[in-house]
Amino acid sequence: MAGQPKTRAVGTAIVVRCPSVHGGVLWGDNVNKRFYLYGGDGGEWNVDYPPPDFYHLWSYDIINNKWDDFGSPNKDNPPNVASYGAGVGVSETGMGYYYGGWISNTSMSRWTQPRTMSSRFYAYDYAENKITQAASPDNNPRAEGAMVWIPAGDARGLLVYMGGIVSPHGNGTAAPQPFNEIFVFDATGNSWWTQTATGEIPQNRRQFCIDVAWAPDKSSFNISSCNMVKSMSQLFVIGGSYTNTNACDQAVAAWAQHNFWTGTSQNAGNNKTYWALYDHTINNNVVPIDVYNVTGGDKHGRATLEAPKAGFDSGNEILETLLGRKPSIPERTPTRKVSSPTTTSKATAPPHPGPALSTGAIVGIAIGGTVALALVIITWFCIGRRVVRRRKERRLSQMTQVGPLSFGDSPQNQPSMVNRQTSAEYRGPSPTSPQIVTSHQTSPVPPSELPTETDGNGHMVCKLPYQGAENKGAVSPDNMIS
Repeated sequence: MAGQPKTRAVGTAIVVRCPSVHGGVLWGDNVNKRFYLYGGDGGEWNVDYPPPDFYHLWSYDIINNKWDDFGSPNKDNPPNVASYGAGVGVSETGMGYYYGGWISNTSMSRWTQPRTMSSRFYAYDYAENKITQAASPDNNPRAEGAMVWIPAGDARGLLVYMGGIVSPHGNGTAAPQPFNEIFVFDATGNSWWTQTATGEIPQNRRQFCIDVAWAPDKSSFNISSCNMVKSMSQLFVIGGSYTNTNACDQAVAAWAQHNFWTGTSQNAGNNKTYWALYDHTINNNVVPIDVYNVTGGDKHGRATLEAPKAGFDSGNEILETLLGRKPSIPERTPTRKVSSPTTTSKATAPPHPGPALSTGAIVGIAIGGTVALALVIITWFCIGRRVVRRRKERRLSQMTQVGPLSFGDSPQNQPSMVNRQTSAEYRGPSPTSPQIVTSHQTSPVPPSELPTETDGNGHMVCKLPYQGAENKGAVSPDNMIS
């Protein structure tokens, strides 16, 4: 479909022992070009092969297209591996996080108890290949919620958790986790806060996905459903189910793949349209008018609302300070070679003159320069002959014509022209017809070189500026694109 990115299944070198799971998380590492697989349900623990004594963490190598067994991150204190918890990978800090979820004999080996929700919160260090149990917001088990990371606070940023279900009494009963109760984790200080949200609170939901986009100046953080692409400018939705059968596709000219512009269509900021076709050329994001009408500022940020309208909850003074702080995050460096054989980097000039060129290099440059100069001379000579021939043929043409052509002749004999602006701004999938310039629309166009063609003897022949009986009309934009 025009305007939508082409998606296809990518064949991967799947290792036999790599478990096939659902309800887990893929922690992304943009620096080392890897994904780390954690958690999820899979029947392979007791069917396909004997389970390991300890949980093994698997990593997908993007560069070499293969899965690697990273072994057991923890043998002294192995994690209770769950499924359908809240997970987020933070490539900026090299950390992955997982909170809550369901523990059963299909999520971890040798689990003999009934399926139960977890209250544990784990942090995984990419560089150390180590999982540690971090502090939890409380003792209540939770599952099927969602979590995002925002660059605020101290060096490791903040995590925001919301939604899902909770067992408020710890007796196996489940209830919706209210969406107006937001949990914020300080990854540097290993501490949690609970903040009450105000405004239009979303309905309760579970097993959903969220992502976050922040203003260019990080003065506000806007959490939306599903996954961001292209520097947080667009939110791409693939698959899933949609229960509103009366309006199964709310995006115009898009089916199965939906794209939501976080800053309204084409990053206008104040466009009424949010759902529109994907544009891969956009590499930044802006704040939409519906957000900055509340937070203040404009589409570039500059938010003036720095706290909830009802204020922060009692005891959240430190949280207020952290949210107003922009962290200094150290830049990570790869722990392995990440450049592929086909990757090329921009050449930079050496600080000092390099060694003298060899004789072979000098000869090669001399030959190349000679050939280039010969091509320039030949090209200039051919152009000169063509210009002289065109002038001669134009004089002969003017002498043999009954009368000069003008833009006032009948439409079938006048030249067909495409408005330059219309052609340059064409972008599919349903272009409007290009404008045809007539004598009523513009002044006569200054003379220009005529198009040429070659006759049977190889000579250049001018094409007269009329189309005769074969009037082809305006040039279609489709014909202008090779």
